[in-house]
Amino acid sequence: MKTKLTITILAVLNVLQGIGFVLGGELLTKQSFPKDMVTEESIQVGAAMHWPLGVAFIATGIIFFSMRSLQIMEAKKLLLYTGFAYVFFLINGLLQNFTTPVIVPKPAIVLITLLAALSLYTSRTAKA
Repeated sequence: MKTKLTITILAVLNVLQGIGFVLGGELLTKQSFPKDMVTEESIQVGAAMHWPLGVAFIATGIIFFSMRSLQIMEAKKLLLYTGFAYVFFLINGLLQNFTTPVIVPKPAIVLITLLAALSLYTSRTAKA
């Protein structure tokens, strides 16, 4: 796969995910915690905490958009380190899911896994 296409996919998905966090913070909070832990106050706090996370994903997507024209070696490095970052996200999500009351949505685990694999695969196989 070409680096430009992979970086574009990462950019779009980060921006969309960021918008989802900003607009869906309340729903995400309700879905992520056991029913007995969800109160009106916890929903407000959880929703408010999703806003900066959403903004961070949108900013990351914008940065990815600006990096689409990198030369092949720099693009491959970007994708390699992005893949490593997604692996850390994946480890964090799995640890939260199995060691805390937080319920990490399975689609999020799948998406992070796919993005890590795509980034790492493209970083290794892309040609000039």
